[in-house]
Amino acid sequence: FAYTLSMHSRLIIIRQLLLLLLLAGTSSPSSCLVSAFSPSPQSLPNNLPSNPDDVVRQAANSITNAYECGVHLQTIRLPLSQAIYGNKEEGFVADRAIGWQGGPMETYRYLSPMVNNLLPRIRTANSTAGLNVKVSEQILLDFDGASLQTSEHPAGAFYDIQALLQPNTDGYYIKTIQAIEEQFCNTRKADKPNRLFLLVNPAWRDRSSFGIFGAQKAQELILDRYETTYALDQFIVRGRQISLLKCWSSDWGLYAAINNSDEKKDEALPAELIASYATRPEYKDIDAVLKGVVKK
Repeated sequence: FAYTLSMHSRLIIIRQLLLLLLLAGTSSPSSCLVSAFSPSPQSLPNNLPSNPDDVVRQAANSITNAYECGVHLQTIRLPLSQAIYGNKEEGFVADRAIGWQGGPMETYRYLSPMVNNLLPRIRTANSTAGLNVKVSEQILLDFDGASLQTSEHPAGAFYDIQALLQPNTDGYYIKTIQAIEEQFCNTRKADKPNRLFLLVNPAWRDRSSFGIFGAQKAQELILDRYETTYALDQFIVRGRQISLLKCWSSDWGLYAAINNSDEKKDEALPAELIASYATRPEYKDIDAVLKGVVKK
């Protein structure tokens, strides 16, 4: 009986080793092999994603590429309006008037399913061996629309991902981010990369969002360390629906539907790439470009 049990145990160990050989190790950082952590700039697409699933696919690719280049602390911004996927007049007018039809709890109901769909598409290991990535969610402060989503990878805990949705400048979130970095991100393994941690649609834009007393700490803890690897922002300039797209490792792209034809002035056109910037452009930069491309 002892011999049979020993052989059985050996078979279990062999199977586990084979699974580890198949799954162990993160995806090889092919885009960073020649120049580590300095990937070649990628070209921007000519048009914006046409539906939410395209946004998720594009975001997942950008996040994965950045992670493969060693960027495990990332900020991403996903669109919170259907109006971005076409010239939908109702959505366009609502966006122009108030930016979003509701507060953080309403944006959470739109954002949460998108992130739930996004996390399993991010590649942190070479294979899932045909098994599904499990995503769970913990509500943090419901009145802030904040939650923590975790994806559990079948290859093991080293390849899990956490995403903090809609954190704001309150000290609670600063402490939460520090705790997640310490307890989740840091694997403390020389041969394993730190786990991927995403800040999704944070409420801040720059250090001024944190006020005089919190700006320096936020700069050191967050702004200097969490790189924006994907962003798709939408707003109005000169009465036109404008979008900014950032993908890893491309510049910021400015997109707008420009129709200077008198014969087709009522025809709906898709937004196209009209300018690019090394850093996120300010309003004055966008306004200057629109002056040059819009027919007066």
